Amino acid sequence: MDRRLAETDWLRAARSALLHGGVEAVRVERLARDLHVTKGSFYWHFKDREELLELLLKEWEQELSQQIIPQLRGRRGRKALLLLLQLLVNSVPLGEQGILPSDAAIFTWASVSPEVARRVNRAERQRIQLLKRIIGNPDLVELLYLVWLGFVAQGQRAPESRKKFPQIARMMLELSSAAGASRKKKMKILK
Repeated sequence: MDRRLAETDWLRAARSALLHGGVEAVRVERLARDLHVTKGSFYWHFKDREELLELLLKEWEQELSQQIIPQLRGRRGRKALLLLLQLLVNSVPLGEQGILPSDAAIFTWASVSPEVARRVNRAERQRIQLLKRIIGNPDLVELLYLVWLGFVAQGQRAPESRKKFPQIARMMLELSSAAGASRKKKMKILK
């Protein structure tokens, strides 16, 4: 007899498969085998594989508006950036475990799907706009976002490097603080 799994169990397995094997690894038969159940359990929660893939992408797209922005409300500058970096530090291992969506998994998927790439590009523009509101310095925002992308890319090639993110986050915060102080100093000189 099949043990009933919750939708969250299937999503977690699908997130993990997407991260570790790419979109082709997100197959009903494979997920059922990994979860030690029959495919019938999957169809209790999802119409088909396409519905599951859409849900994976949609939850990643909504992560910014539903999880990050509410926690940053009312914060600006260094306090907001510190909280944002702490959220990222906490989310990296949860993404590894399939508990949260993973940027690495979604970005890899976007590299093989033009439709996913279009949606990822739109979500990235929203992320960058959020960072600009928080930090205020567009050049620094670009640099910090590129550091994040580099971290994500390296983590795909060398997963052990993901353990370094707390240190990288501290350096990003120091860099943003130094850039902010330098910008204020320049403004005073110009007056």
